[in-house]
Amino acid sequence: MAVTTDPFVAADLAARIPEVWTPIVQEQMFAAFCGANFFTDLSAYAVNGGDIFHIADVYTNAFSVQTQSTQGAEITTAGPAMVDPTLTVDTHKYIAYIIGDKDYQQLMNNFDYSGTYARKTGRTLATALEASIFGLWSGLTGNTAVGDTTTVLTDLEIRTAIATLDANHFNTMECAFFFHPTVYWKQVAGIQKYYDASMRGQAVPGFTLSGNFGLMDSSRGLKGDLYGSPIFVTTNVVSGLQTYRNLYASKEAFGYALQTPGGNKVRVQAENAIRNLGLLTVTDILYGVAELRDKAAVVVNANMTATTS
Repeated sequence: MAVTTDPFVAADLAARIPEVWTPIVQEQMFAAFCGANFFTDLSAYAVNGGDIFHIADVYTNAFSVQTQSTQGAEITTAGPAMVDPTLTVDTHKYIAYIIGDKDYQQLMNNFDYSGTYARKTGRTLATALEASIFGLWSGLTGNTAVGDTTTVLTDLEIRTAIATLDANHFNTMECAFFFHPTVYWKQVAGIQKYYDASMRGQAVPGFTLSGNFGLMDSSRGLKGDLYGSPIFVTTNVVSGLQTYRNLYASKEAFGYALQTPGGNKVRVQAENAIRNLGLLTVTDILYGVAELRDKAAVVVNANMTATTS
């Protein structure tokens, strides 16, 4: 038999039930910066200024081998033209934000406002650099792309990409795959040859066995290696027309140069802006990217939605 008819509810006690703000801040997650960590960094040459940087190319035009049929006859000389690829530092991106003095004063003891947003904006701009590097895929015309826009990536297509750079005399142990997470987890990781030891027989150095792609390093986006080449996984791989434009590339394929004042990848500046009665913060990055060697990379296409069972 009930003896109470009007118990307290939360609404009755709302005036005294405290709300608690924990020190935990859920910061934004970003893709690992694997492009800038892998491809050719020319930043050291940009420290003292300049906007256009030249990288001499002596491999495009080859020498012709002559035969001396008649001993003592005049020789035939050759002078293949040198090509002059260039990289231009012409991209200056920034993020700016301001918080009023009143709000900052009341907030500062409870929240690391400056540090949290400096990290967020810095990583956002570093991601812009990564996107610019991977955007260079569209200029790759020296090698025929592998894969297609309607199906999953296959083992044969992966080996075709490796064979393409191997035929161009690049050291494939120094080349790397760059896959979108969808392609890596839903297509590559589902290829039976990689995870089923019964299909492999005796271990062959440099090949995967039982789904173990080797050592991983999440800070660099490294997921192991495939046929001796490192696998990097990043959402910065370009997508479009229902296709992920994955890459198999040598370090020489792309280059970039940072020229951000102060010498760091990004610069963070803050000032007390009197005209706004607030703290103004600006984060910026100055860089350029360029394709350096066309035949040093091959586009590895894969459909965005197809999966390997």
